[in-house]
Amino acid sequence: MEWWNGSSPLAALPQRILYLREATYDDPLPWQLQRNFTAYLRNMSWVLNATINQGMLEEFARNRVVEDPAFSTLIFVYSVLIIVGAAGNSLVVCAVARKPAMRTARNMFIVNLAVSDLLLCLITMPLTLVEILTKYWPLGRYPFLCKMLGTLQATSIFVSTISITAIALDRYQVIVYPTRESLQKVGAVIILSCIWVSAIILASPMFFWRTLKHHDIHLPSLGLEYVAYCLEEWPVEHGRAYYSLFSLVVQYVLPIITVSVAYSRICRKLRYRYVHSSALGSSSKNKGCTASTNKRKPKDDRRMKRTNSLLVSISLIFCISWLPLNIFNLVVDYWNPFGEDRQCMMIWYAVCHMMGMSSACSNPLLYGWLNDNFRKEFKEILASLCPCVPVEAVRERVGSLRSSVSKRRRKMKGSGNAAGSLSTGNGSKGIGDRESLRKGECQGARDQEETVIDAGAVSNYRRGPETMTTENGLQGDTEMTILTRV
Repeated sequence: MEWWNGSSPLAALPQRILYLREATYDDPLPWQLQRNFTAYLRNMSWVLNATINQGMLEEFARNRVVEDPAFSTLIFVYSVLIIVGAAGNSLVVCAVARKPAMRTARNMFIVNLAVSDLLLCLITMPLTLVEILTKYWPLGRYPFLCKMLGTLQATSIFVSTISITAIALDRYQVIVYPTRESLQKVGAVIILSCIWVSAIILASPMFFWRTLKHHDIHLPSLGLEYVAYCLEEWPVEHGRAYYSLFSLVVQYVLPIITVSVAYSRICRKLRYRYVHSSALGSSSKNKGCTASTNKRKPKDDRRMKRTNSLLVSISLIFCISWLPLNIFNLVVDYWNPFGEDRQCMMIWYAVCHMMGMSSACSNPLLYGWLNDNFRKEFKEILASLCPCVPVEAVRERVGSLRSSVSKRRRKMKGSGNAAGSLSTGNGSKGIGDRESLRKGECQGARDQEETVIDAGAVSNYRRGPETMTTENGLQGDTEMTILTRV
């Protein structure tokens, strides 16, 4: 950005020092100044005091743009975001790495999002904070470091937003078109590779047009031998503004439209399935189930509302998090309403940047903790790390979960056996078999409704025209990657 070069008097101080060091006063004075030499000396004294004032030099050596209390506040808030985001995303990566059953094709998208968010927390946030708080580049004379850090920052942001879009599209395909072939690991690896390559290409202008400029000033008394600035020098006028507009479209507008449309279609599809399954449960063929179904309907309604609220929340959080930063970059690149007040500009930039970086803290919650399988793994990891978490309680909860899934399977199998018994049995068993079939259909209708509302680990289902079975057994029955039990 053009405003990174710093056009304030302090930013121009190195050039002033060099000018005064190189100036010579052996030449004869102009005749106008000879007439009033006292005034000339008084004027030179003012120039020297204004240009190389000791206090000004010391302030420059402190290398601060933002002063207290904003300085301390920014460091504290950024530290909280870095710690919370790094911890949450590390848990997501560890949860998948430690259990082979968690290494599914669709969990790879969540891991990829966690890795990109780790880059945001461990690289982008600390280095951006350094740029916000300092007047000049404090990381040495190496131009490659300036280029690479800017590229890594942009790449991690693009990977994060594209990964969120890919997760939304994958969920859309699974729920809206359930009979299509399920995504395999090879396909997921190819998609993730394309995401990273695309992000690097989109961020490449930061590598080509960022450069490091330094000035030797030799002030050992202040510990300053040189000052350096990591700047962006674009080959065309307003190049930075054009790139900001392009980034706004690619990194924000297109993803938010895609995510919103995908999740709205998912909500409509699930609502249709829920209404359809409720109609099946109350049909004449299943009249015996009506009382039981009516008792469960309020609970199912609440779960459906929570599901819709979750999907809407994902879209809104993405929208709210990244909008301020994109608008700020666009406004500053085109108009720069802050003028020479760099401290005010940096504080506003920090606020907008922190809102964008907060997505790295919310993503582990939205895509990890609200997933039953991830939450179970999180609890086990925390139990192994923290003695205050009772390990036995976690194991008991996992055993209870497995028991409930096994019971559901036996009931569904029993309903299938009842149907087969009626179709193959003789007439003498008609009344008993019909009663068994009625009970089986009742349980089957309830299981179908629950599957529709929970989306029964839709991220890992292999779909068929009539039934749903899972790729990973127990995991498929309990996973809430797409629509969770909240």
